[in-house]
Amino acid sequence: MVMDGAVSRDGSCGILKRMMIKILRDAVQQAETWPQEDQEELAEYAREIEARRTGVYIMSDEERAAVRRGLAQADRGEFVPDELVAEADKRHDQ
Repeated sequence: MVMDGAVSRDGSCGILKRMMIKILRDAVQQAETWPQEDQEELAEYAREIEARRTGVYIMSDEERAAVRRGLAQADRGEFVPDELVAEADKRHDQ
């Protein structure tokens, strides 16, 4: 039985954990050479995985700014016309 990171008699759980940690570290190290756009995409995947595991999604700065812009538009009474919403609903139902 393995508890709190303890290793089974044959050491297999500890070995697997170390292998996974190395794989993850290697992937992150490789990602450091990628263009910023690709690094941001990887970070977004990580946020989505964390949200799925914890039930808490942490918005990126870009998402937070978009929400602020949307709320400011709503405060100014700037809404999408009902006709446009109806058209989008029709496309979604197909």
